[in-house]
Amino acid sequence: MKGEMNEMENGGMKGHGKMGGMKRMKGKGKMKGGCKGHGKGMEGMGKGHHGMHGMEEPKKEYAYVREVETGFDETVARVKEELKKEGFGVLSEVRVDQLFKEKLNLDMEPYVILGACNPKFSSELIGIDINSGTFLPCNLVVYVKDGKTYVSLLLPTKAMSITGNDELLEVAAKVEEILGDIVKRI
Repeated sequence: MKGEMNEMENGGMKGHGKMGGMKRMKGKGKMKGGCKGHGKGMEGMGKGHHGMHGMEEPKKEYAYVREVETGFDETVARVKEELKKEGFGVLSEVRVDQLFKEKLNLDMEPYVILGACNPKFSSELIGIDINSGTFLPCNLVVYVKDGKTYVSLLLPTKAMSITGNDELLEVAAKVEEILGDIVKRI
């Protein structure tokens, strides 16, 4: 199984540099430890790092993208199952391909956005900053491109980095680690 870059043309965080402001952070909000053997923080995620736990380095730093061996429907079911094992529920499910067909008469390969939420982490975030709910739920995408199935995860630390709030980033880092491991297992 190999990783692939997320090819969304309008994504990312303009004006925030390669790490979306993470390198400039100080104090307890800076990610600590990282995964074993990979040094500390996000510094290693730049050029040359192998990405998340053996995956190929994503070419855009705002998402993990992984090609999987299973088909679309089976992959969606597996993502939901793995989320449930980790205490996450799927609050929303948007079949983008069906929506585009219905509203725009546009044909595309299967594409679903799953809005995942874990009440424990969500309550922590909202307890820290009531407006952090605007970042919820966490989005995972399953799609087919050129007949191959992919799972993509918006990195919670990237999204949350624009707040500049160290406490929010600590929670986002925990969520990112769990969701990243889920993507790895699919």
